[in-house]
Amino acid sequence: MISVQEALNTIFANTPSASAETVVLEEAAGRVLAEDVVSDIAMPPFDRSAMDGFAVWGECDEYRLMDEIPAGLQPPPLSGEGVAAAIMTGAPVPRGADRVVMVEVTSVKDNRLSIRKMPVKGANICWKAEDITKGQTVLTRGNLITSAEVGIAAMAGRETLSVFRRPVVSVLTTGSEVIPPVHIPGSGQVRNANGVLISSFLTQAGFSPVKVFHSADDPASLRNAAAQALAVSDILVTAGGVSMGTHDYVPSVLEDLGFKFHFRTVAQKPGKPFSFAIGPGGKMMFGLPGNPVSVLVGLEMYVLACLRLYSGFGRCRRRELTGELTDSLRKKPGRLNYFRTIAEQTPEGWILRIPSTSGSGDLMSTRGTNSIAWLSSESTGAEEGTSVPFSLMSWAGGESCWE
Repeated sequence: MISVQEALNTIFANTPSASAETVVLEEAAGRVLAEDVVSDIAMPPFDRSAMDGFAVWGECDEYRLMDEIPAGLQPPPLSGEGVAAAIMTGAPVPRGADRVVMVEVTSVKDNRLSIRKMPVKGANICWKAEDITKGQTVLTRGNLITSAEVGIAAMAGRETLSVFRRPVVSVLTTGSEVIPPVHIPGSGQVRNANGVLISSFLTQAGFSPVKVFHSADDPASLRNAAAQALAVSDILVTAGGVSMGTHDYVPSVLEDLGFKFHFRTVAQKPGKPFSFAIGPGGKMMFGLPGNPVSVLVGLEMYVLACLRLYSGFGRCRRRELTGELTDSLRKKPGRLNYFRTIAEQTPEGWILRIPSTSGSGDLMSTRGTNSIAWLSSESTGAEEGTSVPFSLMSWAGGESCWE
C-alpha cells in the first residue's frame, strides 16, 4: 500500500507526453493550444468608429454634412474644417476627421449638423493597430482556449489551430449484481449508478468517454469487455472488481491483457482498493472501487489530474486551500482520510461544513457538497474551529482548482 502522494507521482511519471493535432476553430474551445498564434494584420486594420454618430473635422458651431459612411466601404476624406459625415459603428473614419460625436448630443436641420456637447479630440475612434500590431503574438502555447481565444484566433486570420490531443477514455463497470437503472432490483441486485456517474463526470470535465461497457463478475466476459474498451480508447476507467475478493477479477484479467500494475492499494479512505496500470502501447488503466463515493474521490483526485496532464494543461496538481471546520472530525491513524465538504468563502476566510453520511456507498451525502477536505494519515481527528486543507471540486472551482 502506497501513500496518496506516491500514487499521484506514479501516475504523473507514467502519463504520456501530450501530442498535437489540428482542429477547426469551431472545435477548439476547451482545448489547450499547442502553438503560438501570430496576427497577420493590425487590429483594427484601419481607424474605425466606436459608435454610431458623426465624424467631424475641428470644433465649429455648425457643420455641413457629406454623404453617410456605412461600414465596409472606404470613405472619401473630409474636405475641410466645418465638414462632417454620419458614420456607423465599425465604419472607417475618413481622413481629416479628428473625432466622432455620438448621435445623442447632436441635431440636424437642413443638412447642417449642430453639436450640443463637443467631445475631446480623438474621442470615439479606435485607432489602427490600437489593439494588435501586425506580427504580434496574440495567443501562446499552453493557453486554455475559451470562446474569447477562438475569436482572437479568427481575428488573427486562422481557420484552424494546433491543439494538444485529448486522450480517448472508455468506462467499464463490473458486477454480476449490477443491473441497468431502468430495471427493478431483485434480491441482492443494485442499479448501475457508477456507469452514468463516471460518464457524466468525465463529460462535465471535458473528456466525454467514447463508450461505457459493463461486465458480470466472470473472467471471460470481463476479458471480452475490457478488450473491446481498450480497442477504442487510450485510457480505461473501471469501477468495481479491484479489491481482494474471490470474484474481483479485474487485476488478473488486465494482467492477462498485458498490463503491469504500479499499485493496487492506496493508504486513503475512502478508496483504498484503487489501482493503476500501464498496458501495451502505453495504454492506461484506473481501477476504482465499486462504492460511488470512492469513485468520485478517485475521479477528482487522480483520474482528472492525469487527463489534464495528458491533454497539455500546464496546471495538473490540486490547489490546496485551508478552511475552518464547523464540526469535529474523528479518524483512525494509518490512512489519509478524505471528507466531502460544503465550502463557503466568508470575509474571514473559508469555512467547511461536513454533511452527515453513512459511508462510502452513501451517494446522497454528496449532494450539495462542493469540495473535498482531508486529514493526514497520522491524524486522529480535528476539533471544530480547526483549519484543515481542502480543494474545491473541479466543477465548482474550474481552473482555480489547479496549480
